[in-house]
Amino acid sequence: MTLQRLSVVVALALALPGCSTVREVLGLPNPGDPSVAIRSAETRWVLIKNPRFGDVASEPEYIWVEEDKIPFTIKGVFNRNAILAPPEIVAKYGSPPGGGKISPRQGVPYQTAASEPPRAPAASTGTTANGRGAGAPAVAGPKRGLVVYVDTTRIVVDLTAADGVRPGSLLSLRRNKIPIVHPVTGEVLGELDEEIATARVTETRDRFSVADVQTVASGTQIQIKDQVVLK
Repeated sequence: MTLQRLSVVVALALALPGCSTVREVLGLPNPGDPSVAIRSAETRWVLIKNPRFGDVASEPEYIWVEEDKIPFTIKGVFNRNAILAPPEIVAKYGSPPGGGKISPRQGVPYQTAASEPPRAPAASTGTTANGRGAGAPAVAGPKRGLVVYVDTTRIVVDLTAADGVRPGSLLSLRRNKIPIVHPVTGEVLGELDEEIATARVTETRDRFSVADVQTVASGTQIQIKDQVVLK
């Protein structure tokens, strides 16, 4: 068979939808193949353990990636969900970047704040248990900071004078324990935390404050990223 006749046969085979064998040999997709999935235009994200964490100092422990772009890891060969972040970590990281949605593969029992419908204001004008009117705005609690450096007897936190911290201020160091999820709406209501230590501020700078450790709970060590709040 000449090269010209072979070209004609291949062209006819590609033109016929039923001739999938030649398409498979040549590595071409079959337009009539029902296994070809139509990808959704909406981006869905998963929070995974960063494979570069620990090797590169600037890399975070967890990163958001698109669900179809999860990087290959050794753990993923044996268990495809091994590198997915647990629900309590997803709750701390909040919404995915760009306002996308979390993939069902993540297995978290809640929606992100970006996808929650706005709540209507309360119609009642009565007085609540704390003495404020029902329509009055909620009073924000003290700002929470983080421990950014730990020494033997002192710590450095990212709270400053602008946050109400002064030399002599007593700080409560707290650690999140369990995310509290509403059983009906699936909304994350908050987290149960506990005080693990206290520290007294000795010095304030432009972007951080230094404090001496006062007390530490038995069997506990202060760690970077522990939460800090004025006591």
